[in-house]
Amino acid sequence: MAEPKVLKLLLVEDDLQDEELVSEALIEIEENRQWCNWRTSTIVPVEQLCEATSCLSQERFDIVLLNLSLPDSPSLLDTFLEVRASAPDVPIVVLADEPDENLANRLLREGAQDVLVKPELECAPFARSIRYAIERQRRALTLQASALVDELTEVLSRDAFLNVARHYTQLSLRGHVKLLLASVEVPSDRESREPLLIQAAEVLRSVFEAPSVIGRWDRSRFAVITAGLTHTTVEAMLNRALAQMVAGGTRFSVRPLDSRDSLEEMLADEHAHVKTAILAD
Repeated sequence: MAEPKVLKLLLVEDDLQDEELVSEALIEIEENRQWCNWRTSTIVPVEQLCEATSCLSQERFDIVLLNLSLPDSPSLLDTFLEVRASAPDVPIVVLADEPDENLANRLLREGAQDVLVKPELECAPFARSIRYAIERQRRALTLQASALVDELTEVLSRDAFLNVARHYTQLSLRGHVKLLLASVEVPSDRESREPLLIQAAEVLRSVFEAPSVIGRWDRSRFAVITAGLTHTTVEAMLNRALAQMVAGGTRFSVRPLDSRDSLEEMLADEHAHVKTAILAD
């Protein structure tokens, strides 16, 4: 028999009476079966900021219930920011001692999923707040991940590729590692473009392993950054990749890349610096 799904909560609260209040509310929520997506819950209570950050570094929690006025934190906002930095993927619901609209708005802008006032806690709204906070965080993470990956080809999106490229060029500058930029164009009409792009992405991933980086640059082109490989080696790898593709007339180019280069300018002309064309029947 499968184990019941457990909701794991980290309760960060230094006031014993408030801790008991929140714990009793959570127990009542479970008894009334108001979790919906979970059959049971477990609460890990801590009293200090250092204990909270330590727990978050060692264990996985579904949600953090956070009182901001902790004895080892210099300010209310610092409490939130340190907890969020310790577990950026975990939703945080702030439990405030009293209403403060300005602080609540700031916390929401900084990433809090909700701000509740402890004297006003009621079980049903409290349960909804926790459920919705977890779902909002899950959706936000999904959107964040999807923004990094091209939906069709599952390689990096253009923006994500640019960010990684900037990081690579800085590292290469400090480590004196030679970077090369390759552009691969898959010519096709609208009807055949998508399956050919999917196949090209699969082939490129199989040929260019980490630390090489692959991204979809535009409608029909991929960009590849390689580290520590020679121009001849990269051309040979591209020829091997293109030989596996069914798209006739696939083209590629290979150029050096350093921190002074602009990828947008280098890839602005899709016909520039073409080195080889493979014609597949």
